[in-house]
Amino acid sequence: MQRFLTAAAAVAASAFAGLVAQPASATSLIADGVTYTLNLNSISANTAFFTLFISGENTASDTEGGRTGVNAIAFNNPTGGTVTGGTLAGFNFVAGGLSSGGCNGSGNFFCFDNPSIPPTPTTPLSGLLTFNFSATANTAGVWTSYKLPDFKIDWVGSKNNYDLVSLGIPVNNCTDVSCRPPNPEGDAVPEPATWAMMLVGFGLVGGAMRRRKQHQAVRLSYT
Repeated sequence: MQRFLTAAAAVAASAFAGLVAQPASATSLIADGVTYTLNLNSISANTAFFTLFISGENTASDTEGGRTGVNAIAFNNPTGGTVTGGTLAGFNFVAGGLSSGGCNGSGNFFCFDNPSIPPTPTTPLSGLLTFNFSATANTAGVWTSYKLPDFKIDWVGSKNNYDLVSLGIPVNNCTDVSCRPPNPEGDAVPEPATWAMMLVGFGLVGGAMRRRKQHQAVRLSYT
């Protein structure tokens, strides 16, 4: 009986280990060695709430380097609607796209412009950058189909950092799960087979314990 319990526990433990080791399923845009991940966190009426994660800037993978700040970021309007307002801490909302000088107010985009550029001192950026922002459209229901918008970014730096011109950025729909920053080691994402192994393992443990109690009860009845 002890060996059976040990084997059942091993099945459950193996399944749990497999669960932890699963890689993240989120998709990102990688350009010039910098990784951009856009999460759609929630939708309330016509307003969508996003998080943009940026990582890898000024690392060995960054083919440009010299990045000291973000001047402006812009996204394509959702299909069937126009973004009329938005919020991003430290940035001003501007309807329209951007160029190498920042938000320019033209095109089918919405833009966030940093009024504090250039930054002082001009220290190269490193690590994970996180931008939480909201965008309000003039039409209801457009955010549910927001899958691969065009994305632009104007970096501040010692090189020509206006490097993303109308590249598509995947939108990770996180309205039903907890969104976290990208993890180089991979986030835990359960697979159906993993859940099945865990249920089988825990079921075996429970069944063995139940039979053990019944066996003990029978022994007591004859003493």
